[in-house]
Amino acid sequence: MKLSEVAAALGLRLESGSPDPAITGVAGIESAGPGQLTFVANPKYAAAARKTSAAAVIVASDFPPISTPVMRSQNPYLSFARAIELFYKSPVYSPEVHATAVIHPSAKIGRKPHIGPYVVIGQDVEIGDHAVLLAHVVIYRGARIGHGFFAHAHSVVREDCRIGNAVILQNGVVVGGDGFGFAKNE
Repeated sequence: MKLSEVAAALGLRLESGSPDPAITGVAGIESAGPGQLTFVANPKYAAAARKTSAAAVIVASDFPPISTPVMRSQNPYLSFARAIELFYKSPVYSPEVHATAVIHPSAKIGRKPHIGPYVVIGQDVEIGDHAVLLAHVVIYRGARIGHGFFAHAHSVVREDCRIGNAVILQNGVVVGGDGFGFAKNE
């Protein structure tokens, strides 16, 4: 992808340098090399931006000029996150229910779910459309989960929890478990 195409995809203004270099990926400011895009959101990395080998740097609107081509952004951190998405696509999971999944008969699951191996879905659970539950996810009784839910392996939603739309749980997350402290009774 050309640098000018990356800038256009991100809705950013490209300053200085050729708009035609090929951008092959992204990297942090201290490790970025030729063909890579990087960013500076924290002024303490300004010196690194001046020395970088990266093909271009996403910077704040008020960042001082440097010799490397820059793309100006109101939020360099967010722009870089969007740049990552241009080069590293999330996997797509086909709708299916794995044979080893255990789903209570009272559970209501929306359209086109992907329910992986050894998933357990409890009594009276409701899950919206296009949910992805990877291996060993457990959803306890009475949980209500919105559309576009994504649960990575070994995550847990405890009893009667409410989760909105487009929520991602990372590996091993426990929603609704104990953890807000404890009271001693001596």
